[in-house]
Amino acid sequence: MLRISKKADYAVFLLGAIARQGAYPGGAAGDSVVSAHEIAKLAGLNKSVVANLLKEFARRNLLESVRGLRGGYRLVKPPSAISLGEILEVVEGPFTLVDCVEHTLDGKSSGLLPLARSADHPAHDCQLIGFCPSKNPMRIVHQRIADLFHRIRLDELCSLADATPTAARR
Repeated sequence: MLRISKKADYAVFLLGAIARQGAYPGGAAGDSVVSAHEIAKLAGLNKSVVANLLKEFARRNLLESVRGLRGGYRLVKPPSAISLGEILEVVEGPFTLVDCVEHTLDGKSSGLLPLARSADHPAHDCQLIGFCPSKNPMRIVHQRIADLFHRIRLDELCSLADATPTAARR
């Protein structure tokens, strides 16, 4: 069954903790940052686990890292502009519901477009791909789940005061 890992759960919590401190563009704290030590203490997690996750988010341009004595991390964009899909992709890799679906950027806000693997995509493992009756239905399910992940925003996940319903942002 589809399940979000503990690591992904921690990642949402950590990014939410930074957001709650107002460390993002337009946030209450403006240009302030939150240290990995502060976040680890808030989360009750091992500092090395927190530091590794934060570094990965900085590498993927969801966080900005500020060095120095008063260094730390801040979100690169407001929590309302960060999707669960982006967070999960950093931690878990691209979402794949079934093996016969792969991803490509589609240039739209949802971010992912599933493509069935075929002879043009020799990496497929399924011997039934050419005549599979569930390939297209699974693509539909995959796309709807991927779209949902990209519509759910960090501000909603963390119940931030400025959270607005997803429908209002469309």
